[in-house]
Amino acid sequence: MTELLANRSGGVLELRINREDKRNALSSAVLDGLLDGVRTASTDTSIAAVLVSSAGERVFSAGADLAVMADDANGLEKHEARGRLKDLVVAMRTCPKPVVARVQGLCLAGGIGLAAGCDVVLAKESASFGLPEVERGLWPFMVSALLTRHVSPKHAMDYMLTGERFDAHTAQRIGLVSRVFPDETFDDDVTAYVEKVARAAPVAVRLGKAAWVTAEETPGLPAALEAMQAQLSLLTTTADVAEGVAAFFEKRDPRWTGR
Repeated sequence: MTELLANRSGGVLELRINREDKRNALSSAVLDGLLDGVRTASTDTSIAAVLVSSAGERVFSAGADLAVMADDANGLEKHEARGRLKDLVVAMRTCPKPVVARVQGLCLAGGIGLAAGCDVVLAKESASFGLPEVERGLWPFMVSALLTRHVSPKHAMDYMLTGERFDAHTAQRIGLVSRVFPDETFDDDVTAYVEKVARAAPVAVRLGKAAWVTAEETPGLPAALEAMQAQLSLLTTTADVAEGVAAFFEKRDPRWTGR
């Protein structure tokens, strides 16, 4: 059985974890497939957005496949295998296309890391989240590096120390989730959202996403603002900006060329 399914619909590339019987755990094959898909989206001009999803209704992802910890690989091999999540998060962060997570059920441990690595997280109202590593004698080291960029230290430490689960609205309140949709309309809401994102001006999205990362990583507000000024000046020279302005005055939908 293929553990990671890739499907294109219009300008959206959906990457679906297909391990429902294993709680959609992040095996090496899954992480490699996600990484290949994100890298493909980065260079394929026909792809405007990436949707990360998983099979079934009960579990988005239970995190790392614990069975890997008991296999015959040596310590170095296991250490290098864990680096796949790092490579994936970096690839999603630098991908010029928006990467959206669809969280429909339990999202645990490394599953939270996967979701947090995406640009936007859309959660079903009945979804729940948790960091249970401490209950296994472990700690969410790599996930914590992402949490520091999304969740307040007090909230993050609370859930890492207790391993307690929290609901979708709490996840949104603390900054882990972008939007929460009702269970009854979840699929339609996700589709509408991703299709809308895919219709956005491609040059603006590409430069804007890169600029957002730069601003986040630039020490000092004056330097960050100067970098944003340069990106704004660059964007205003593009054909898409001219088209967007013309469409506004002509009261029509813009026709983006990505130039």
